[in-house]
Amino acid sequence: MKYPWPSVSEKGKMSARCDYKAEATAFNERIKNRSKAGFVPDIRRAVKCEYFYKSFWRDPYFIDLYLGEIVRNFLRMLSENGRKNLRILDVGCGAGYISLELARAGHRVTGIDISDGCIKLAKETLRTNPFKKDFGSLEYMVMPFWNTTGTYDAILFSGVLHHLDDPEKAIKKALSMLVPGGLILCHEPCHEMWRKEDASQVALIRGLLSLAGFWYEDKTGEGLCVKKDAIGRYIDEIYDEYINERDKDETAQSPNDNAASGVKILGQLRRNLKEIEYKPSFSFIYRLLGGLRGPAKKIEKIADFLTSYDKYCVNKGFLKPNYFYFVGRKKRA
Repeated sequence: MKYPWPSVSEKGKMSARCDYKAEATAFNERIKNRSKAGFVPDIRRAVKCEYFYKSFWRDPYFIDLYLGEIVRNFLRMLSENGRKNLRILDVGCGAGYISLELARAGHRVTGIDISDGCIKLAKETLRTNPFKKDFGSLEYMVMPFWNTTGTYDAILFSGVLHHLDDPEKAIKKALSMLVPGGLILCHEPCHEMWRKEDASQVALIRGLLSLAGFWYEDKTGEGLCVKKDAIGRYIDEIYDEYINERDKDETAQSPNDNAASGVKILGQLRRNLKEIEYKPSFSFIYRLLGGLRGPAKKIEKIADFLTSYDKYCVNKGFLKPNYFYFVGRKKRA
């Protein structure tokens, strides 16, 4: 499927060489704070964690709705286009939660990351893994992608390529390590596709949830009703939040976050690979589910509805996606 991408300028994107030392430092600090708060980087053993005030990581139920869906899509793509027991490189694996699920599905996985803090936690999580039936293999290494060697059947980039100022260089590096006909799988942001119309739907949802007492900011809906131009400003704030992937008073995830746009990434994937599948991902739930508050059974029903609504509207084109999946095969010489 060729998705109708808008024409956008790359002006303002990072053109200088990315600072990976600063990047590693940022992710080390991030994982340290999460670990102190009780974060468990395992989809199957995750626990409720109030450190995440609005992220899906707040509750195992939300984690499965969002991240679980991503993992299930990856496993389907590998099954449909590869075979069992694949040698997979998970680039920028972070704390290892996707690597772990790939290995649990029987694949031979190597997870690499520049953050030694993330890799340390990933190794500890693997050490205590109780789900050993049909487990393939899994090793983690603190390793810049550019220094990686080996031969793989599939290479995974999940939320990684947009941290690189030259994603084509990374794609070509990956191709050099793939077997003939090997796969590259991606799940990357395409924030430039998102519109004020999409932000207005999120504003409506959050406002109604707030008025009903199911949103973490309990005065949001009330304030939108009485303050002049408040709704317009709120829509603008939400739009900026999703485009930048952070709240207005929140620092960036890392120095190189959003160094490359989705347009640039997808174009270079299509240029260098034989496209097998393009699939739009979610529009808004990853920054909404964790903000739900209330009795668990009620909140889970609301989360189910919002997730189904997001998926349906993206598939029908009523909402623009904020992320996309891509599967490509190495072209044979």
